[in-house]
Amino acid sequence: MLNFKREEDIPASLQKEEIKEFISNYIKYKNDPENIPKPEKPISYRHSDLLDAFDRSFFSKCYLTEQKFENSFIMDIEHFVPQNEDGTLIYEWTNLFPAEHYTNMIKPRKTPTGGYLNPCADEDDVEKEIVYSLSTHGFKPSFFSANDDNVKAKNTCELLDRLHNGHDENTYKATESLRHAIHKKYIDILKTIIEYRSHPSGSQEKHQAFRDLRDLLSRKSSFTMLSRSIPAVSLIEENILD
Repeated sequence: MLNFKREEDIPASLQKEEIKEFISNYIKYKNDPENIPKPEKPISYRHSDLLDAFDRSFFSKCYLTEQKFENSFIMDIEHFVPQNEDGTLIYEWTNLFPAEHYTNMIKPRKTPTGGYLNPCADEDDVEKEIVYSLSTHGFKPSFFSANDDNVKAKNTCELLDRLHNGHDENTYKATESLRHAIHKKYIDILKTIIEYRSHPSGSQEKHQAFRDLRDLLSRKSSFTMLSRSIPAVSLIEENILD
C-alpha cells in the first residue's frame, strides 16, 4: 500500500445535476427514513474521465495491493466507505478508489471499529505506519502495524493480509496468482541487484542495472512497498528511490 496524491479537480462526470439531486434526496431520506423513500442511484459513476484521473493519481495500480495494470479501466471502482454505510458518499470523489476485481470482492463490506488508513489522507501515512515484509523466498507478504496503539493501522494490516493471503482454503487459492506476481517481482529485483553489484563503476552494464533497479522500485511500479522491504534493497544507494 502506497501513499497517493489524489487530483484535486473533481471529474466532471461526478458533478452532474442528477447526482447533486440524488445526494440531496439521500440526505433527506437519511434524516427521516420512515417517511421518505430511499432514492435510487441515477447514473453510473464509471466514466472515462474518472478512470483517466485514477490513472494519473494511482499510477494504474490497485490502491490496496499495488498490483499494476495497463490502465484503470480494467479495475473496479471501490468505495472506501462502503455504499451501505453512507449513501451520500456513493459519488464522492475522495471516497472512490481503483481496485483489482477480486480484491474488491473479498474486501469486507463493513468497516471495522476504528476504520482503515486512507492512503490519500494527509493524516494517514501508510508507508510509515505499516511495516511490510516478504518471507525469505518472497512467497508470503506480511503486514504489521508500526504502532500497536494505532487501531486504523492494525485494521489495515489485517485487511491487507486477507487480500494477499486469503482467509480460508478457497480464498488462499484464489489469491495465489497475486502472490505469484509478487514473487516474480522479488526474483527480478534480486537478479538485478546481483547484476548491478557484479559490474565495475562507470560501466555501461552497471549503469543499465541501476536504471532497471530504479524502475523496479519506483512508486509507479507494482508492489512498491513490498519490493522496497527486501533487505538487499537497503544496500543500494538511496538516490535509487523516487
